[in-house]
Amino acid sequence: MAKMYGKAAIESEELQKRRWQIELEFVQCLSNPNYLNFLAQRGFFKDQSFINYLKYLQYWKEPDYAKYLMYPMCLYFLDLLQYEHFRREIVNSQCCKFIDDQAILQWQHYTRKRIKLIENVTAAQQQQQQLQQQQQQTNGVEASPGGESAAPTPNVNGTASTTDGQQTSSALQPVQAQPGNPQQQQINGLATGTNIKIELN
Repeated sequence: MAKMYGKAAIESEELQKRRWQIELEFVQCLSNPNYLNFLAQRGFFKDQSFINYLKYLQYWKEPDYAKYLMYPMCLYFLDLLQYEHFRREIVNSQCCKFIDDQAILQWQHYTRKRIKLIENVTAAQQQQQQLQQQQQQTNGVEASPGGESAAPTPNVNGTASTTDGQQTSSALQPVQAQPGNPQQQQINGLATGTNIKIELN
């Protein structure tokens, strides 16, 4: 109450806890249109101090405080009470009954509407996850390594193998010696065929 009247006061931890509980209970009572009608008929909404108190209670709209509310509709009525026109009209019993009927209808269909909203949100999240997975599959395909092919390396058989496993001819392969030409065999140092001989002059 010290904040309501703008007076500085030092409250003990116990008093702060008690004030918090009282304000929590009062704010939630605002969700009942019949209680609002009760306050209006007794002139509370004409008291400027009480109007300032309603403005002060708007801190319950902050997430850190709203999470403790069991009847979140009270915040909607708290907003309406900030307007003089609503404070004046809620005195009328017919207006109160109309609001009460609409609130009951809202509560009756609240569970069904909430389930439908949750299902829609869940379906939208699943669809978004599927789209993300498809994009990752499309963009995340690793391209085969390009560039120049590796230089062939000669093996024991005198052939050169590439990274693809294909074998190509190499300059290191010995030249076929033609029969009757011993000089060529001497130059190469090798003779291909079933009989390998080195002929010397």
